[in-house]
Amino acid sequence: MAHIIHDFTYDGTLEGLLCVYLRCISMKVRPSDIKPDFMIRGTPFEYRYMFVRSDMALADRFYRYMGQCASADVQQLIIDCFLTSLPRMELDLYELIRRSILFGAGVAEDYKDETLHRIQMAIRDLYREAHSLIRGVDFVDENGVSVASLNPRNCVLPIIKNHILNDPEHDDILAYDRRHSLLLMRNGCEDDIIDTRRLPVLAVSDPRQIYEAFWPYVIRQKGTLGGNLFGIGTRRADSFDPLWRIA
Repeated sequence: MAHIIHDFTYDGTLEGLLCVYLRCISMKVRPSDIKPDFMIRGTPFEYRYMFVRSDMALADRFYRYMGQCASADVQQLIIDCFLTSLPRMELDLYELIRRSILFGAGVAEDYKDETLHRIQMAIRDLYREAHSLIRGVDFVDENGVSVASLNPRNCVLPIIKNHILNDPEHDDILAYDRRHSLLLMRNGCEDDIIDTRRLPVLAVSDPRQIYEAFWPYVIRQKGTLGGNLFGIGTRRADSFDPLWRIA
C-alpha cells in the first residue's frame, strides 16, 4: 500500500495555508501536522512533509467559497485565527473549515465546540494585544524616517497598520515585527507589509539596525511594492479583496 503523506508544509502565508486545505480535501486525508516551511527546513523531520505551493487564484476562490457555504463570520474567523499565536493554529483552522463545509454557518455559533472556543480565545487575545500595542508604539527618528521595533506575541501589524499609517506625526515609516519578521513600511505614497524572511538580512532589533537593514531595500524597490502583503509575487493588496480586509 502506498504511503500517504499526512504532514504538510507551506510558505507561511494565508493563501499558502488555504492551498494546503484544498490539497487535503482533494486527497481525502486529515492532516496530522501543518507547519510553515521555515520551521522544518533543514531539520531531520523535513522529509516527512509535503510542500504545497501557493496559488493565489485557488486560495481566493476557496476563501470566497467559504463565504458562500458558511458565512462572512467564518471568513473573518479564518483571517483572525491566522494572525494569532494559537499553538495548533493550522490544525484548528482546518477543523473549523472542515466543519463549516459540512454543516454551514451554524459552526461559528457552536459555543460548546472546543476547537471554536480555542480559536475565539486566541482571537480575543490577538485584538487585546493589538489595542494595547497601539498605545505603546515608540518611534525613533532615523534620518527623517520614523522607525519602531516591535515584538508582539501575535501577528498584529495587519490590524494596527492603518492606525500607524494615519498618524500625522509620521511620514516615511519602518515598523518591524522582529518576532514574525514582518516589516510595515511607507515611502512617500507607497505602503506595504513585507515578509523579511525572504530578504538577506541578519537579525536586527534596534531602530538604527532596522533603518540600515531595510530602508535601502525600500528605496531600491520603490514603485514595485504596492501592497505586497507577506511578500507573495507583486500583486496589489486590492487584487485579493476581501482576503486581507481586516476590520
